[in-house]
This record gives sequence, C-alpha cells and structure tokens, in this order.
Amino acid sequence: MKASARGLLSAVFLAACAPTPAPDGAGSAVPATAAPATAAAPLAPASVGPDGPTTIALPPDFEALLATGDAAKGEALYASKGCKACHNLDATRLVGPGFAGVAGRHSVTWMARMMLKPEVMIAQDPAAKKLLGTYMVPMANQAVDPKTELPHLLAFLLTKK
Repeated sequence: MKASARGLLSAVFLAACAPTPAPDGAGSAVPATAAPATAAAPLAPASVGPDGPTTIALPPDFEALLATGDAAKGEALYASKGCKACHNLDATRLVGPGFAGVAGRHSVTWMARMMLKPEVMIAQDPAAKKLLGTYMVPMANQAVDPKTELPHLLAFLLTKK
C-alpha cells in the first residue's frame, strides 16, 4: 500500500472516531450533565483473557487442526489473502506490525482469534486495542476459513519466532 493510501485510511479512521461537534458550535459533543466516563460499563467483558475473548469460537477440533498445518501453504495464504499488504515478515512496521517474533508475543489461540474475528478482538481485547492505538489502522477481516486456512496460517506464523 502506498503512503498516500495509508494516510487516507488513517484520516478516514480518525474522522470516523472523532466526536461530533455540538449543534451550538460550543465545541463539545458531550452535554455537561453527561455521566462521567468511569460510570460507564467496562469495554471488555470479563471473558477476555490472555488468549482473547472466549466468545470467539474456535473449531471444536482446534488442537487436532493445528497438527495439520503446513507452513508452506500458510505462506501462500499470507500472499493470496493480502496479509503481506500490511505485515512484513521481518520485524519492520508496514501498515501493521511485522511478523518476526509474533509467536513469542501472542499465544496460538490469540493469533487464531485475531485472524478469525479481528473486529471483535479490537473491540474487546486489551492487546488488540493497544495494537490499534499504535498502528491506527484496524486489521481487516480476511474471512479466514477456520478449518481449511487457519491451521496453515498459524503453522506459518509459528515459524516467525
């Protein structure tokens, strides 16, 4: 992705998250009588642990599927699904983080959930929220098939220690 396209994506994302100005032009979209932010419900449910939200279902045979993963097929999927548009294979930043060392930073379950439901992870998982805060671009859902693609992508990522 070219720098101008990345900048446009960042601007669109930031504009979508910006507060709406008050109708009177006072500059605040929050009325003075609004409850303080601390009174709001927590953003992340209690079911979020180091492996991400448990509400993101993994295949019932997840452990067995992992054993079928082929790193070479995963590398081909990395290219064909567009992962390489945002992630380098080394530690350098592109749109998102580089993959070098990813298997040491996150569990296999966390990586699986991030690939399957990045929008849920970004909304609920503290580590995913931190990544969004750093890179300012949410990970796109690439419609990874949990049975036919996920094991191969994980096998490939596990080689990036």
